[in-house]
Amino acid sequence: MRSIVEPYWDTKLPIYEITLSKLQKEGIDCLLIDVDGTLINRNSTTIPKVVKNWIFESEMYFSLYLISNNPSEKRISKIAKDLKIRYKFNALKPRKKVTLDVINELKCESKKIAIIGDRILTDIVVGNRCNIKTILVKRLGKDGLPIKFNLTLLLEKLITFFIK
Repeated sequence: MRSIVEPYWDTKLPIYEITLSKLQKEGIDCLLIDVDGTLINRNSTTIPKVVKNWIFESEMYFSLYLISNNPSEKRISKIAKDLKIRYKFNALKPRKKVTLDVINELKCESKKIAIIGDRILTDIVVGNRCNIKTILVKRLGKDGLPIKFNLTLLLEKLITFFIK
C-alpha cells in the first residue's frame, strides 16, 4: 500500500511537459489541477502561453477542474475564466470536503481521476485521501519556467521521510 504522502507519479516535470498520451494510458478521464505553483507562479497573474496551450489541448481528452487553496475568488476566477475551466477556491487541501465535492460533481469513477499539483502536503495528500491518482509536478517561476530550487518541496520531502 502506498503512503499517504507518496505521489502516484512524481513527474519531475512542469505540468506542460506531461504528455497527454501518458495520462490516457493511465486510464485518466478527469484532471483536478492545482493553480498556484502548478499553472502559474504565485506572484503572477499572467498564465504562461505553454500552460495555456497544454490546457486547451488537454480539454480535448479530459474533463478539467481547477482546485486551489488560494482564498482569493477574484484571482482564481480570473484564471479559470481565462482558461474556460470550472473551479473551486479556498479548497483547504489536504482536507477532503471540497475535493470530494468536485469528484462528485464530475460524475467520474475515482480510478479515472487524477490531481496534479506542486505540493506534497496539500495536493498529493488530499488526492491519496480521496483515493484518486496523484501527480506531482515542478513549481513554475515568474518566467513560466520550472524553478531550479524548490525549498518548500525539499522541506516537504524531508518531513514526509519521517511519516512514511
